[in-house]
Amino acid sequence: MGKIKTKYGSYEYKELKFESGISKINREIAKENLLLLKKCFDNANFKFGLIYGTLLGAIRENDFIAHDEDTDIFILSEEKENLFDLLFELRALGFEVGRLLPSLMSIVRKGEYIDIYFYKRKSLKIRECEGYIIKSEILENLENYTFLGESFQVPKNPKDLLVKLYGSNWMIPDKKAKAMN
Repeated sequence: MGKIKTKYGSYEYKELKFESGISKINREIAKENLLLLKKCFDNANFKFGLIYGTLLGAIRENDFIAHDEDTDIFILSEEKENLFDLLFELRALGFEVGRLLPSLMSIVRKGEYIDIYFYKRKSLKIRECEGYIIKSEILENLENYTFLGESFQVPKNPKDLLVKLYGSNWMIPDKKAKAMN
């Protein structure tokens, strides 16, 4: 059993085991979850952005990638406590925390999960999470992008970031590729 300190008291959760490559994303539930999460975050004026496979799917396919297994978003690490303060509200919407690591939290609803990556400042110009180093200006100066019929925040110059993350062939779907994070 895990515990997270919030300004509303201790949030207790059952730690789940996550194994990569076990199942493919259910796009319908993933969409429902992401839109619910967005509404909750928007109501709290809480900033987040799409990243990794979710960003790739949004830009390349205007949908979740069929062979991905989760939804990926990021926040700046200094916003982590504000995220924790939203956990009881997220629980009321059906989300439960499934894991909490120093650089990542996974929330689950209806069998689908959202990974929330905490990008930590390493210097004035660099942020890091799970070994990925990205220029601060890319993650701190977000731009709007329409995905799932809603306006989402994405890293500045998302196509440049996708080249960095997935290589110059990022526009070509590769069903054999293991989803990044």
